[in-house]
Amino acid sequence: MGLTGKMQMVFQDPTTSLNPRLLVKNIIAEPISVQEKLDSRTMQDKVISLLNLVGLTKDHLLRYPHEFSGGQRQRIAVARAIATNPELLVLDEPTSALDVSVQAQILNLLKKLKDEFNLTYLFITHHLLVVKYISTKIVVMYLGKVVEESETKGLFSNPMHPYTFALLSGIPSIDGKSIAQRIILQGDVPSPIDPPEGCRFHTRCPFAIEQCSKQMPELESVDGNHKVACHRKYDVQKLIHDKYGKTIT
Repeated sequence: MGLTGKMQMVFQDPTTSLNPRLLVKNIIAEPISVQEKLDSRTMQDKVISLLNLVGLTKDHLLRYPHEFSGGQRQRIAVARAIATNPELLVLDEPTSALDVSVQAQILNLLKKLKDEFNLTYLFITHHLLVVKYISTKIVVMYLGKVVEESETKGLFSNPMHPYTFALLSGIPSIDGKSIAQRIILQGDVPSPIDPPEGCRFHTRCPFAIEQCSKQMPELESVDGNHKVACHRKYDVQKLIHDKYGKTIT
């Protein structure tokens, strides 16, 4: 089995990622037929089994994608992705095109399948609460560079990069335990084609020093598996506290 069998992808918008000319049974069967030679009855049984896993039934076999809701289409996309028994699923904003209530259903389905099939997810999203719910390890990137890497609990309770602080400050809080005010970054995001010299975040960082504009910081471990790429990583929490009030706890 090649790489395509071990790794599959779930795209952001199931409306465009599913072939509108194919029936559901053919959409799900297509990746299987590339990997295995199955007779028609065995193939249909496998497709029905996959539909059942994602909360659909054999009654959906002979329908086209446009006949389903957005959440149902994403379930079909997930069924297609797990059809080859992959080890890794890359999920690119798989819930952002869905209503909030449907997002929760898809996230719960993904967690269930992850445990049942021992899957590894590479989950790409800008929705921080989704990140917190679905992930065990988080990598924060800015202009294509990793600025912080940590286990989920450690990153949310103890962020150590100014950009991460700014992201987390945007999460609404009802318990008063988050940053006292939202951090609004100044300036525009530089072009990723022509990024600034040194730290790519320094043009918008409120705590940048001269070194930041000249030297790219290395991603270094500061606390076990917690890694940060920042010249001021040991000062950031105090700087945030002094400038904005509470830090995240």
